[in-house]
Amino acid sequence: MSKLTAFFYKYLTLFSIPLLLVFALRIVGFDGLYGQDSYEYLRYANAIQEYITDGVHPGNYFWPVLYPTLGSLLGFVFGCTAFALQFISCVSLGVACVYILKTIQLLYPTSKHSFFYVLIFGIFCPFLLKMGLIVMSDALTLAFVVLSFYFFFKSYLQKTSLAPIFIFATCALMTRYASLCITFPIIVYGLYLVWERKRFAQLFIAGIISIIVSIPFLIFQWGALFEASANPFLQTWSFGNYFKSSFTTGDGTTSYLFPNLMYALYVFFHPGFIFLGSILSIITIKNYRSLFTFHQKVLIICSGIYILFLAGIPFQNPRIIGLVFPLILLLLFPAFVKLTEVKFIKQYLKTIVAVSLVLQLVFFAMTFKLIFERTIIEKELATMIQPYEGKTLYSFDVDLALEGRGLDFEYKNMFLERYEKFQKNDLILFDPARYKVQWNDKNPMLNWEFIEQNYQLKVLETHSEGWKLYQIQ
Repeated sequence: MSKLTAFFYKYLTLFSIPLLLVFALRIVGFDGLYGQDSYEYLRYANAIQEYITDGVHPGNYFWPVLYPTLGSLLGFVFGCTAFALQFISCVSLGVACVYILKTIQLLYPTSKHSFFYVLIFGIFCPFLLKMGLIVMSDALTLAFVVLSFYFFFKSYLQKTSLAPIFIFATCALMTRYASLCITFPIIVYGLYLVWERKRFAQLFIAGIISIIVSIPFLIFQWGALFEASANPFLQTWSFGNYFKSSFTTGDGTTSYLFPNLMYALYVFFHPGFIFLGSILSIITIKNYRSLFTFHQKVLIICSGIYILFLAGIPFQNPRIIGLVFPLILLLLFPAFVKLTEVKFIKQYLKTIVAVSLVLQLVFFAMTFKLIFERTIIEKELATMIQPYEGKTLYSFDVDLALEGRGLDFEYKNMFLERYEKFQKNDLILFDPARYKVQWNDKNPMLNWEFIEQNYQLKVLETHSEGWKLYQIQ
């Protein structure tokens, strides 16, 4: 009983930390909304609510719809869709870390310090913790991926039901299409186990529940069921991108520090993921025989497929890489056990854990600072231009934030098309210095240059970060 109680408190600790941080950050003004993607999730979740209440179809969607669908349903309970979406993210991170711990305990039942490992490098991982605090589908996908692997290993070792593997893999796919690259090998092996064990009833149950999970996708995406394959980044996938660090796409020109292949390996050594990753990787390679176990080979294959897939896409984003990080944690755990057996570390383990947690919080503050500041800026911009509501507003980058925060303008996005006719008193919210490199010769800068050359502008408001509200004279 005491052992079960200890497990309960460990799970509760991992589960509650993201919730506590969410409520603490909301007190200081952070509501999880930042950038364009989070407001697009909010917009579509609100559209689904309108569909449920008034029957107005929300339209096709570029991304999978499970996250905004769950957000819209929970939004009815909370009375606030934005908070519902953020709540889903923080709960999902807690669930993911609890099941990372349960997976480690399943695979290494006699190993010590698994809780400390997940506490330091799971729940306090800077990039993962960020996922759990923002309005984005990352954390929910992460939870479904972890659940898929937990039930896969559990079924393999203990002959339990195979159905959860297919159900949670479907949930992950309906939340983020790219998750299929991670779960595909265990789906295939799961089908083999179904055949070997003659558990066709489990596959049938999994199929029925998976269809139910896919109903929102079928309803909302019926007019564009295969739109995922039309993703411009997917269409420009190339082995040549492995060795590139600069790309020109529909999102402008971006340059990075490292080539794509090296960047995709960040999950093994970047402080935003695991600051001891390099040491643990060396220990793992040194003890390479530990990689020959069944579960380690599965983790290597699934991680490798996803990493190689990401390296061919012409952009870099730690959010996307983060989906495979739980597998890397599982892969490196034996090396962590080896490290804790070093005499010095064993002697001062609690002190080292405390120092590691402080270090993780410092790394988290560094990576979260830009997100927090962006949210505050968006709120300040909304307050700044609120007195001018009811007019036509031309903008870029922050227009979805303003609309998501309820401001009433006729919005004209300077990215979507070229504009050549403007009316007197039309408003423009723009910061040319911010976009002149990435968006050179693209619609945002071309529209701005046309306006500047052909119209007289009056500055109505100026934000300290460079945005100005102009009025056409």
